[in-house]
Amino acid sequence: MSLSESSLSSSSGHAAKSDQARAKSNSPVRLLRAGNEDITIGENSVLEGSFETQGSMFVDGAAVNADLNAAQLSIGATGRVEGQASVLRAEIAGAFEGVLECSGEVILRSSSRIAGEVRCAKLVTHRGAVIDAQVRVVSDGEEQGEEKSPYAVAIVQNARASSVRPWTRRNIRRVLPVIGGAALSLCFVAVGAMIF
Repeated sequence: MSLSESSLSSSSGHAAKSDQARAKSNSPVRLLRAGNEDITIGENSVLEGSFETQGSMFVDGAAVNADLNAAQLSIGATGRVEGQASVLRAEIAGAFEGVLECSGEVILRSSSRIAGEVRCAKLVTHRGAVIDAQVRVVSDGEEQGEEKSPYAVAIVQNARASSVRPWTRRNIRRVLPVIGGAALSLCFVAVGAMIF
């Protein structure tokens, strides 16, 4: 190999490396964690079709004639979804028209507008949300149409009939000042006993 051939091959190798560097610098940088399968529909985008992910779906644009399956659906204030969606949790600040099936909670922000049919386990509605839909809040067993075993029914009935109620935050808030007052009184008594 002559000197001109070696300089030529090193310069072509250098050119290939600089082309790769340019390609890397022009491509967007995405930092993904393992299992991160989020789908984002941008504000000026209109997409149509079926979308399925184990992660979240964020809609700030529009999804029309959509069939969405995701763990979480978040529709921004400028977002619009027309079609059907089956999710674990939904938070809506924009517009939804169609059938929404949610096994968890649906949160309707004050700027939200929904039409169609909604089936969920919990519904949270903020003042100002517009609802023009048939809403059905159902439990998991009722939603799936499953029959519960007699053993499971007995457990639920016994839990409801139990006279022992678990402590709630409200009860703790009631008891806390009493306990604090008792502790303070004991301190005064101890200090008084030391002085006298």
